[in-house]
Amino acid sequence: MTKRKQQSESLTLRIDKGLLDKLRKESEQKMVSINSLTNQIIKSYIKWYSPAQRAGIMFVPKCLLIPLINNLAEYQILNIADEFKKSGYEETLLMMSKEYSLPVILDLFDSWLNVSNMQFDRESSENSLKYIINHGMGKKWSLFLEKVFWYMVKDLEISGATFDVTDGTVTFKINL
Repeated sequence: MTKRKQQSESLTLRIDKGLLDKLRKESEQKMVSINSLTNQIIKSYIKWYSPAQRAGIMFVPKCLLIPLINNLAEYQILNIADEFKKSGYEETLLMMSKEYSLPVILDLFDSWLNVSNMQFDRESSENSLKYIINHGMGKKWSLFLEKVFWYMVKDLEISGATFDVTDGTVTFKINL
């Protein structure tokens, strides 16, 4: 997948001094320009935060989610993934991206991983794509993610998908 250079335009903004000071500090910490950081923030808002709000997605801290998941039996986790599928995850994805196709879903998936602060590696070749996701939330969360990913792969009619889960990671590979 090749990325083409996007056209850009200049924009002048008035920003509260306190916010600008925080933006400058963060850009120094991340060793990126204020311009790059501002573009990242705007991109995250456009690609994730605004559509997520419209789709009814809410944010739950890991410290709350981990004990909830860990107190469930494995069959309950799989039932929750099934209910998630039945309750319209496809509609949620459509609400967020306006299209249900592999490239759009993967772009949305990358955005979710980034805003969720999950460490991941995406390796692509001419005919396959592999994700290694380090979520650090336990085996049961791995099982949930594996089942949800399996549904997406099945719904998009992608053949030859493989999954591997551990206590803290989910790896999946799909043929393109």
